[in-house]
Amino acid sequence: MPKDRISRPSAIVLYHFFHPDDVVSAQHLSDFSEELAKRGWDITVLTSNRSCRYPGNKISPRNEDWRGVAIKRVYRPGWNQANNYLRILNSLWMMAGWMIKLSSMATADVVIIGTDPQFSALLFPFIKLLKKGKLLAHWCYDLYPEAIIADGASGLVKWFSGRLSRLMGRAYQSVDFMVDIGPCMRKRLNAYRHHARSATLVPWALLEPLHLQKPDRLTREELFGGAKLAILYSGNMGKAHDFALFLRLARILRRREASINICFGCRGNRSKELRKAVGEEDTNIRFAPFAEEVELEKRLNSADIHLLSLRPEWSGIVVPSKFFGSLAAAKPVLYAGPEDSAIAEWIRMLNAGWILSEKNLERLADELSEIANNKQKLHVFQENAYSAYHKMFSKKIVMDEWDRAMRTLLHEQKTTKPCSLAHFPQL
Repeated sequence: MPKDRISRPSAIVLYHFFHPDDVVSAQHLSDFSEELAKRGWDITVLTSNRSCRYPGNKISPRNEDWRGVAIKRVYRPGWNQANNYLRILNSLWMMAGWMIKLSSMATADVVIIGTDPQFSALLFPFIKLLKKGKLLAHWCYDLYPEAIIADGASGLVKWFSGRLSRLMGRAYQSVDFMVDIGPCMRKRLNAYRHHARSATLVPWALLEPLHLQKPDRLTREELFGGAKLAILYSGNMGKAHDFALFLRLARILRRREASINICFGCRGNRSKELRKAVGEEDTNIRFAPFAEEVELEKRLNSADIHLLSLRPEWSGIVVPSKFFGSLAAAKPVLYAGPEDSAIAEWIRMLNAGWILSEKNLERLADELSEIANNKQKLHVFQENAYSAYHKMFSKKIVMDEWDRAMRTLLHEQKTTKPCSLAHFPQL
């Protein structure tokens, strides 16, 4: 649909963390808002005045114009997100603060809500009642209360989360545009029987190299020594991730004296547990500090293969965004996770890596040992990864789809002419 049909649409974006926070989802929502502004949207963001990793730190000013985006920060106490009870209190506080802000704001063409703070989708019926958005859109990065249950919550938190499940289902009935980030998440959302138009629009890579790059020699040597094949885990090692199969694979490779080193450069809830699980005999396993943004490109490019994991109970609840960063860096993925997950489906479809399981540890150890001595097959995987990213997952492609889909739905509201579901991306 031509852009001039709705020449200057407006949108309000609600998300817990935003620029200048360095947490990945905050960077994605910041990019998202900036890219919509570039495409001719008037964008206002309602966020908090707290940092995700450092809740004691306040972010100022309260109101800021940033790259064409109007930011309004709502005060929130410095309660720690790592505590389940405090996290729920943060959610309630932010939702109340946003509703107070929204009540005095003009109606926007679109109101877009993410999934942080948890249960923020509960605002949709109230926003619809206030008529603060002609189109209500939900970008699902993760699902609640499913994430809390998968995390093994107990006691009052589990009880409270379970009761909210029905309320979430009712809230989804107010959504007009439901955006997931993978087919398995789509299935979970469809189980709520919402009536929204659906699309799969993934979070792109934070770094998008314009061409295939050679590894930085010094960075590679620092992380992997003189190993012929370098395998990297970079990013968050959180509760949705696992490392057991990676350690078992590394130990098989060590016994075979393969010239392959694995490096973990991560942070998160399970990073300490990972370090404790590695012993002195694990000489082919290394650790590096978490990479800051200025070092990230060299870090990602230093390896031949990237590691990615997802625990089975988290399938369809989250989709590890580092997958797209790996493809953008032209790195095939060695994935340990459910074989029916979105990541596994994409790996098979794109021929961009391997799916590690209990059954194929020895076979994959054989294949990796062969690749260490002859990298021709590795180069094919790398080219497949890079090509797939720029055809399917790049920031431009995803944001063009967001822009087109929302303008199309707004135009449909004006003309009452339904648009085909086939127009929306089904990755």
